[in-house]
Amino acid sequence: MVQIMPNRSVIRGRALRVIPAADGWGAEVDFAVEASRAVPGEPDFLGAAEGSTIRLFAADAEAIEAGKAYTLTVSVLGGPGGERTVVRGIKRSPQRTGPAKDA
Repeated sequence: MVQIMPNRSVIRGRALRVIPAADGWGAEVDFAVEASRAVPGEPDFLGAAEGSTIRLFAADAEAIEAGKAYTLTVSVLGGPGGERTVVRGIKRSPQRTGPAKDA
């Protein structure tokens, strides 16, 4: 029996590219990570490193714009066909001029 493990991470950074999904629903987002942390009480399956770029799936393709800063809540979903990081919550972040201090 396969058990699904809840997990959520909060990442802060900037959307670099937003690519409409091939099937017409949602978008793939290349996201530059400035900070990452687990949601309290849940594991951080993402484990994104500061300075890394990750690819995320956003169901609402119009909610994220390339070049804008965001704080995102994400989950890593997995199955026999692989895994995918999915956006669960979106909050626009103020534009930053210096390095991130914490998530």
